[in-house]
Amino acid sequence: MMLFAQASGIEGITAGNGVSIAITGMLIVFFALTIITLFIRLLPEILAWMEPILPRLESHAQPSSAAERLPLDNEKIVAAIGFDLHLEMNEATQSKCCNLYTSDAAADLLCEDLG
Repeated sequence: MMLFAQASGIEGITAGNGVSIAITGMLIVFFALTIITLFIRLLPEILAWMEPILPRLESHAQPSSAAERLPLDNEKIVAAIGFDLHLEMNEATQSKCCNLYTSDAAADLLCEDLG
């Protein structure tokens, strides 16, 4: 006994309303793309309308006055201090490195008594 009768080919498409589902899907995609196209087309006009409400920002080029450049100078100073601290920490960890030697010759080179 067959629970589901499956038709193939054109009969299956028409029996399952495949044509109407396909046309509905194509119309949904068409209208969505039309709305996106219209939004992109109207975007400059929308932005021109909103400019009095949301004015343009100044360009993000270099600051013009010395007072505006000060934070950039401070950032450079902080970066230089951080780099110097990084170098100092590396030197400190390299000089305190504990090396294990297994021969008396290595201990003699370091003037250490290994016991």
